[in-house]
Amino acid sequence: MGNRTFLSVTSEAVDGQYEDVAFETNNFLAPLWFSFVSQEQFQRYRERLISTWNTVKPHLENEDLEDLPEWEVFAKALHWHIPWGEAVTQLRQSLPVTLARFPELGPYMLEWLETLFTHVQTHQSPVVHLELTQYFYFYTDPLPYLEQIEQCLHLWWSPYELWFERWNDNMNPYLLGGEHLPKRVGNDEDRKQEEAIVTPEIGKTRADNSTSSKKSSSKQLERLYFWLFAILSGALFLGTLLMTSSKWLAVLAFLLPAICVVLWELLIRPKKKIPHSTKKEKPVPSLAASKIAYYDGTSPIKLQGIEAVNLDKTDSFTVLWPHILRAQVSQPNQLVLVLHTEFENLYPSPATVVLNNELAAELIATVVNSIANLPRL
Repeated sequence: MGNRTFLSVTSEAVDGQYEDVAFETNNFLAPLWFSFVSQEQFQRYRERLISTWNTVKPHLENEDLEDLPEWEVFAKALHWHIPWGEAVTQLRQSLPVTLARFPELGPYMLEWLETLFTHVQTHQSPVVHLELTQYFYFYTDPLPYLEQIEQCLHLWWSPYELWFERWNDNMNPYLLGGEHLPKRVGNDEDRKQEEAIVTPEIGKTRADNSTSSKKSSSKQLERLYFWLFAILSGALFLGTLLMTSSKWLAVLAFLLPAICVVLWELLIRPKKKIPHSTKKEKPVPSLAASKIAYYDGTSPIKLQGIEAVNLDKTDSFTVLWPHILRAQVSQPNQLVLVLHTEFENLYPSPATVVLNNELAAELIATVVNSIANLPRL
């Protein structure tokens, strides 16, 4: 349990249902959610929140506060509705600025956007809905709550070197973007997924039942051997006592089966050989969390596009983001840009991005693909 937040995508500015939820967090705000919040949008949200809170303040001591119309208005103000067109406009502004300084954020951003698009593409005029009401319950006033949101927004408005160090050096997809909940498809697909989940459980249950039955059978045999052993020892004791009238011989006869069992275990029973493997077992790899570092050099990633060069590397130019279809790694420090057909004649071919040794081509490729794959609205 906890205070949960939700990012939903709906067809209009209404509260999303659970099936509309694309991402979910528990007890924290996901920084990636605020990549499409502009300063103007936040300012409107802030003013609306403080204005409605001022009407609630006189009633804070009321036991039925949440039943009052003033609280209902404030609770609605906590919800945030952003039309997808505005969200994309802000993404085009914020992604190049931030990913130029934190290129290691690229793979996380690309994965997050792919999940988001599975929800966006199902609506004609999608609206992004942030439901942050439960997170507000950590506070008793809107101002510290708004400060927490601003800390997330600074990553996209003015990224600086200590941002991740202040939050958390070791980040992962959940801490950055929340739990990913791709849009569910048809019933047949759901059934297949459920069967894939249930089948291993059934197999495990059957294996457990089989093991349990073997253990039960083994215990029954142990009990049977114990009683046969006791009956044999008792019969030898009584028979020897009646025949010889000697208690010492009777006790010796009683212990004879036990002595035979000990001798069998120590001298006669073959020992199990444990095979010695010459193959060394590989240590289990530790899942070391990656640290997202700040890049302080000159980045080819610019606000409008990415800097590239011609084949002879004698001429540099900027390829605009909407013109790029995808980026491909050609060499450890080079990318080749694949352009949309209608824009190929605008640039020398091939358009190549040359990187310095501090930038990995794979990371920059994910950065380019994150920005270039934004829908051109």
